[in-house]
Amino acid sequence: MAFDGQAGPEDLRGGVNSVEVAGLLLRILAEAGGPMRLAELARAAGMPSAKAHRYLVSLARVGLAEQDAATTRYELGPLMLRAGLAALGRSDALKRAERALEAIAARTGETAAAAVWGTHGPTHVRLVAARHELAASVPPGHVCPMTYSASGLVFCAFGEPGLVRPLAERELAQNRAIARPSAPASMAELDRLVATVRTRGFATVENEGNGGLAAVSAPVFEADGRRIRLALTVFGRVGRLNVAANGPVVALVIEAARALAAEL
Repeated sequence: MAFDGQAGPEDLRGGVNSVEVAGLLLRILAEAGGPMRLAELARAAGMPSAKAHRYLVSLARVGLAEQDAATTRYELGPLMLRAGLAALGRSDALKRAERALEAIAARTGETAAAAVWGTHGPTHVRLVAARHELAASVPPGHVCPMTYSASGLVFCAFGEPGLVRPLAERELAQNRAIARPSAPASMAELDRLVATVRTRGFATVENEGNGGLAAVSAPVFEADGRRIRLALTVFGRVGRLNVAANGPVVALVIEAARALAAEL
């Protein structure tokens, strides 16, 4: 065995087959557009359903996968989310994003956050909280609503449709079921909101989910200028944050997103 940091021949030949099989199932779940049935997972992995089920039971026990009791479908588990957030937290991109958030928070006096696409939708992976008693804040790993948050609307507008649409449709059904205030109830309503975000290049909301929050969010694109890498968002209590389309906060967030994209 080599101990100099380089893989020796035995490292490349060795390995644990069961770990590789489990890794295949996790990769399929990660690349799927949403939760999967056991039969779909087994077929995609090229293995019998009984074998896939045994692995999924073990993966669920350690938090790497989970099964929805109502639908019986499988999804990535909470440990996968924590591992992903930890890996992202060590990336150079998020270190640079945090500097952008600090500048936004300092200029606006409100909380700023960076969201990336996660298993369950846009997920806050960096947050710089405002320092006043009325500051709005969310816990690390917070998953943003798809249809009525500024970050969610940015991902609806610029994210991968195959990943975005299933989550958006599910949330729209919830919006209708509970008559959620200040939220679209149909795909037609959401499409109109998304069209505006695409035209403007940013999203704004007031009274987000009837929670008394206002927010501005802008996409940070990959080098190709089309695929979204993350979203920069600033949010605060309604009345404290100017979300006017031609206002200084929107201009600040857009400029920060463009500058960060140029750095990455």
